[in-house]
Amino acid sequence: MIDMEQARDRALDFRWGVPAELLWAAGIPDTPDKLYDQARRSILAAACIAADEAPFGDAWWISYSRRKAFYEGQQRYQGLPYTYERVTAAIAEGVALGLLEEERAKPGAHLAKDPRQSRFRATRDLLSSFQDSPFEYRRRPSPIMLRDADGQPIPLPTTQAVQRLRREMEALEPYFGSIRLTLGQGDGWEYAKRTLRARSDRTGGWANVTPEPCLHPVRIFSRASMSKGGRLYAWYHQLPSARRAECLINGEIIVEPDFSALHPRLLHALKGVEMRHDPYEVAECPRPHAKRALNTLINARSRMQAAASLFHHPSFPKDRAYVQRVMRAVEKRNPVIRSFLGSDAGIDLMAIDSRMALDVVKGCAKLSIPVLPVHDSFVAPASQGSRVEGIMDEILARTVNKLSYSKSSTNR
Repeated sequence: MIDMEQARDRALDFRWGVPAELLWAAGIPDTPDKLYDQARRSILAAACIAADEAPFGDAWWISYSRRKAFYEGQQRYQGLPYTYERVTAAIAEGVALGLLEEERAKPGAHLAKDPRQSRFRATRDLLSSFQDSPFEYRRRPSPIMLRDADGQPIPLPTTQAVQRLRREMEALEPYFGSIRLTLGQGDGWEYAKRTLRARSDRTGGWANVTPEPCLHPVRIFSRASMSKGGRLYAWYHQLPSARRAECLINGEIIVEPDFSALHPRLLHALKGVEMRHDPYEVAECPRPHAKRALNTLINARSRMQAAASLFHHPSFPKDRAYVQRVMRAVEKRNPVIRSFLGSDAGIDLMAIDSRMALDVVKGCAKLSIPVLPVHDSFVAPASQGSRVEGIMDEILARTVNKLSYSKSSTNR
């Protein structure tokens, strides 16, 4: 979640564009290069949206790369206009016309201890021209994405398995297209022209959200591997859970059932053991701290990394002895899965839970029940909550049985 009180650079994307007819009205020269024209219209729209998001009047910066290597393979995810030549030329034109302000990073600055990229933002002239204009939305060219170890998009493998994953996501487009999400109103919501702020009841911070006209998620795999990650992501994930609960789905009040203690449960199944206890219930700390500690240990690459993460987490006291005490408590509470803790197991568990989430969506689609996945929970109409929970229970049981059977088979 983005805290609105802490300004940070935005990433450049091509989801929105200034309508072509508005460029001429604003005095921007025409061009016969349609792909370049699309690139500059997206860049100008992105700058306006970043300004719309900024809470204190100054437009937020958008970071972008001036390295040619960065753009290799990006067109698959951002579209054909997204090239080094078009992006850099469009920003340079915007600066020359007084529509953009730019700060260029020194070569190699992205590799520094405090990495930096070049960045740009809207000027008041740009905002006066387009701030109140309607923008065009552009769907992502691909419903699946692969990222490298640094989180940057890289080309997808050209395999039949990847094509099957793509077709699976594309087959769900009519289903997601039939779902309507009506956002909430009142305390905890602040609306701007194209963006909104939504307050988290848990932290008191504000999430910055740019709603999109479609609810289709994208499936994102990680670390240059189609067996890592794979979770579904969509813009509504940025809404705090309390704010999602105030929305309507297809005009109905929302419930959001989830898989309780899913990752600890899956790890027990991988050990061939059914988890019958609450993995977060320990005497040494409040349950939320135990939950945070256990899941951090599951995701961290080492115990030391987990301790550092917990020490710096805003919900934990700055007390190293307390952090160690809580970690020991959850380890003692869950001895069966101790070997998984501090082993970077989370990224592989995401591959399992993402498959489960997709199966839940497909099961609901088959019964014409509208749901929106949020990792291990599902936004659904209250009238259909019990049916969604039934589908979830069936898929959880099937997954746990499969993992336990695999463990028992390897021990034969």
